[in-house]
Amino acid sequence: MKRTFSCGHSGKGQFCHACAAAEKSRQGHKLERDEARAERRRAAEDDHVDLSIVSHLSAVQRQAREILRKVSAGEHPFSLNGKPLRSCCGQVISVPVGRSYRLLFDAPTLKPLQLLSHETYNRVADRRLVR
Repeated sequence: MKRTFSCGHSGKGQFCHACAAAEKSRQGHKLERDEARAERRRAAEDDHVDLSIVSHLSAVQRQAREILRKVSAGEHPFSLNGKPLRSCCGQVISVPVGRSYRLLFDAPTLKPLQLLSHETYNRVADRRLVR
């Protein structure tokens, strides 16, 4: 026999299956969200440079992490469209990350130095300063 549950739904059984399914879905989404947050935290801990300036741009973060992974695996930054920074006498290599960001590497050691916005990168190149 059909009955009306306290939530307003009607059906047969001991409890409202519609509300139970919605609650199960909410719990699943919460677990997925928590796992995604933990994954982002782990990825941020593994980064060799600070990527917090692009924390709102996940695609740029992915590109930067991919470039860092490739360079640490032995691929040279020049094969990733990298160019030497002329103002630093060839001691710094700049690799584009997306359209608006640049990753700087130390040329002799290929150690990542810093992620800069293109605007900041232009100022650094003009002043011959790299941290």
